[in-house]
Amino acid sequence: MRVFSDGRPSMKKIRALHSWIDNLPPDLRAEVLQHMCLRHYRDGETVYRLGEEGHELYMVKSGKVRSCNYTQKGKEIQYIVFQAGDCFGELSLIDGLCRVHSTYALGSTDLLVLHQRDFETLYAKHPQIPIEINKTLSRRLRISHTTIDDATVLPMRDRLARLLGRLAYSISTADEHGQTVLEGFTHENLARMLGSTRESISRELKKLEEEGLLQRRYGKILVPDIAALIGSCDGLVGGESIVPDYNQ
Repeated sequence: MRVFSDGRPSMKKIRALHSWIDNLPPDLRAEVLQHMCLRHYRDGETVYRLGEEGHELYMVKSGKVRSCNYTQKGKEIQYIVFQAGDCFGELSLIDGLCRVHSTYALGSTDLLVLHQRDFETLYAKHPQIPIEINKTLSRRLRISHTTIDDATVLPMRDRLARLLGRLAYSISTADEHGQTVLEGFTHENLARMLGSTRESISRELKKLEEEGLLQRRYGKILVPDIAALIGSCDGLVGGESIVPDYNQ
């Protein structure tokens, strides 16, 4: 996917977008992994909490990890769900400040853990490590800009459509008819990702289905045409959006 028919920029998939470790040369990647230990987390178990000091970074070996925050009234805002291969937790090891989000295991999850002392040794020894970390953090900043732009100027219908389009392009599967399928995204889950309510998401999904841009099945959302879904939205002029490539 590159450019829509009206000339607007589209999306670009990036392999290992959230994994600076997987983007290292093979020998250096192996050296980093040798310093990491395996740790298991049960479903819902806390990896770290907002405000804690950070002395470790993580790579998802299996399972998933959700990163989120909460309003003072307890409403959850979900920022991202890290998948197998993704790295997270680097910021506190780099700037020495506290954790800015809370993270929890989604399902049974195994993480590879790198302690701060080993990270600092490797970081100082191998210039390629800060280069790859800079690329990873820069790409996350680009994604943050897209999210902020959407939240600032777009109605909920368009924000939801663009979110579903990005998810469909990044992490979907295909059914027997070749249609794009998103699984495991409940109305409540989508509401958390957009800072909205389940009721609002339900209304907007119904509208999108009535427009023929998606189909709802039990536990699934089918997207017949990703470009049509995103192309139906307004948006700011700018470069193409980026998404992690989990469909390799």
